[in-house]
Amino acid sequence: MTDLNHIFPFNSHEPTGPNPHKTTGQVRHLDKTVSDAEREMYNNWWQEQIHQFGTEIDYFTSGFSLTGQDLIYGEQPDSRFGPSVKMVMALELNESAIVLNKFGLVGDDEITGYLSIDTFWRTMGSEDNPKPEPKSGDVFKLTEYGDRDRVDGRDGKMFEITDRVDQDISKINPLLGHYIWLVRAKRFDYSFEPGVQQEGAMNQVFDDTHSGLVSGYNQPPSESKTYTQTTTEQSKTVFDYDDFYESNDDIYGGYN
Repeated sequence: MTDLNHIFPFNSHEPTGPNPHKTTGQVRHLDKTVSDAEREMYNNWWQEQIHQFGTEIDYFTSGFSLTGQDLIYGEQPDSRFGPSVKMVMALELNESAIVLNKFGLVGDDEITGYLSIDTFWRTMGSEDNPKPEPKSGDVFKLTEYGDRDRVDGRDGKMFEITDRVDQDISKINPLLGHYIWLVRAKRFDYSFEPGVQQEGAMNQVFDDTHSGLVSGYNQPPSESKTYTQTTTEQSKTVFDYDDFYESNDDIYGGYN
């Protein structure tokens, strides 16, 4: 391979002379061997921006592991989320974004988050894993955004990380440095996995008298429905011969 000094003789790195890195007064600005101080300044700037203009979140680490999963079914039934850890994340939140998928148009939230690498290591690191990384499946809750003044029992929205990168040169890598994690996430679809709770006031419409967890588990039971109508009550007028002798069990109708 040709030496860079031969390609750029005007910017040679001679070890001697009054200006060893800019012999003709010019310098290659992206030379990482001479930009440690500048990249440290950018690192501090990113941390300051995130802490000043970010919002507090609760971060839940997914306990799923490739070595612990059932290789036949591709799942880990005993997986659970770790305890929540508070940290500050800068956000780009697009609420009720219209997305076209195979089921049609769907209105969902899109979110891009920025986490300082150094801060994440300090907050989440341990002796066994001193330099952890955000990963797909981790969940975070917008605690501060949904706190205090939301009405009718609502609280912070929850999101599941789908992607994390440390390189996006158009956004987060000035001077080719690596300072933050850029994470993308989708709205979390509650799955009853231990360690996290459902968002507040997420009463979904369902047909039975109860849906979700009952008492006796390690997690609190699911909330009861806020309305009394059920398909069980309605079906009694159709198929219950004991109390409604005139009920019609012919799904195609009958004869007079």
